[in-house]
Amino acid sequence: MDGIKKVLFYAKEHKNKLYISIGLIFCSVLVQMIPYLLAYHLLTTFIEGDGGSVTYVILMAAGIGIAKLLKTWLYGKGLIASHNVAFDTLMGMRIAFAGKMMKLPMGQIKEKGVGAYKKNFIDDIEQMETLLAHMIPEGLPYIFSPLIVFVILLIVDWRLSLLSLASIPFGLIAIILMMVTGMKKMENYYRAEERMNKTIVEYIAGMEVIKIFNRTTSSFEKYVDNVKGYRDYTLGWYKSSWTYTGIYTSVLPCTVLLLLPVGLKFYLDGTLDLSTFLFALMIAMSIGIPLVKLMEFIPTIPNLTFKINELEKTFQGEEIKSNEKGVKPDNYKVSYKDVTFAYEEVDVIKQVSFEADENAVTAIVGESGSGKSTLAKLLVKFWDVDSGRIEIGGVDISDMSIERLMNSVSYVSQDTFLFDIPLIENIRIGRPEATDEEVIEAAKFAQCHDFILKLKNGYQTMPGDSGDKLSGGEKQRITIARAILKDAPIIILDEATSSTDAENEDKIQDALNSLIVGKTLIVIAHRLSTIVEADKIILMDEGRMTASGTHEELLERSVKYQQLWEAHIEATQWDIHVKDSLKIEGEGKYA
Repeated sequence: MDGIKKVLFYAKEHKNKLYISIGLIFCSVLVQMIPYLLAYHLLTTFIEGDGGSVTYVILMAAGIGIAKLLKTWLYGKGLIASHNVAFDTLMGMRIAFAGKMMKLPMGQIKEKGVGAYKKNFIDDIEQMETLLAHMIPEGLPYIFSPLIVFVILLIVDWRLSLLSLASIPFGLIAIILMMVTGMKKMENYYRAEERMNKTIVEYIAGMEVIKIFNRTTSSFEKYVDNVKGYRDYTLGWYKSSWTYTGIYTSVLPCTVLLLLPVGLKFYLDGTLDLSTFLFALMIAMSIGIPLVKLMEFIPTIPNLTFKINELEKTFQGEEIKSNEKGVKPDNYKVSYKDVTFAYEEVDVIKQVSFEADENAVTAIVGESGSGKSTLAKLLVKFWDVDSGRIEIGGVDISDMSIERLMNSVSYVSQDTFLFDIPLIENIRIGRPEATDEEVIEAAKFAQCHDFILKLKNGYQTMPGDSGDKLSGGEKQRITIARAILKDAPIIILDEATSSTDAENEDKIQDALNSLIVGKTLIVIAHRLSTIVEADKIILMDEGRMTASGTHEELLERSVKYQQLWEAHIEATQWDIHVKDSLKIEGEGKYA
């Protein structure tokens, strides 16, 4: 019941529509009894020998038809209202879920995986439609209508009221057994569904790699195994329920199971008059369908509760710390003060302290896994620091709202992502209110204006899912254009030029250099040649800052930096020999 209360919390804005839906469906259930009562009147009229004129029969038939039509109309209107409530609530839940994800640590999101969140966001929330559109608006009337019939029969003859309930225990036994069996299988079923979703996302996302390295067989086997596993768990669950389903769907609507034979005996014994007996039979049969529908909802309660609890794990997840105190930074100097951060219980940043000044370039370098990108991501709140603090202009970023922080920082990652919307709109994400002219100007700075004009539809070109119709370098230039358009006072470039060619990389560097006047620029780089002019270079090694200074200063006093520089120089001059007969020589900048 707690799970249902949680869903109703999200539906509270639409409660009036829900009440109207329940009322309409309740009226439809009551109207559904009218044909049975009219049939009773017909039977007693003919049995008692009063005959009945043709007009009378026609009127009774018309009354039955009108009642059927009215019942259908009321039920339809009730369902329309309940579905409006359901889909409005689902929309609100998805908006809330997306908003919650924006506040969760990226580490938590990556650990859970895209497939699991897709299941929550689409499949699990979608199941709430059953609760709001059917279980509540239909279930409550289906509960009250049998109770009303029971009370009426109790007034007429208490024996008949008890006999009319005879089918319910048999149906309940079947439902309880089905639920017990289902609960044992539910956990495995949902884990199989989650594995299948993750595998599907991974298989599609990695299709290029799978084909290039000819791993189609092994990858497809994993995909097939997980799909088959989900199929087997699903069929296993369903098969264990089919017998019980057959029992309760055939027994429950048979409300005259004992009422007919035992009531007939009462009539023959003279303890029950015929008209009362017929009335009891007719009104008992009117609740057969509501009973079946009501019982069909009961097995879905554990199912929905499980899904709600899965959603709640995300809704109750610990959020990134954000405490807007309304204090604006005095400036946009970034300060790391004894920052320590652990990912999956392993320290990846260890008591790091440094400052990135305004109107200056601060580069962070080091071997792969040294913590360079993690430092940048901590600044934009991908995670909270475990100890220490990060400040902007003397203000702890944990004392800023996420909105204020994001307005202060432009973050360009090496992992590019484009939405399948026109390129001009992809760039405009940086500043939604920007004019077309401002977007184009930013594109020129980012060196993507010329290649965009060469595309068939120019700035209206759709880049495809995740921008897969563009090259890696083209996608990176689009994301850099976003950052340029945003014009935030702090710019973070996390290997942002890693997929650009040497010529355009130089042009982008020139464009960025012209933009950092009055700004704080933090560059995460593997290519040391791109940051030799940086005002300050931070050297990271195994999560610790081991040295800082200019390029020349680090070359003089840091052995580790000397090794990195020598390795970089060697990488820019390379030879490939093929069977000692073919020599390819080249020079360039490499990560």
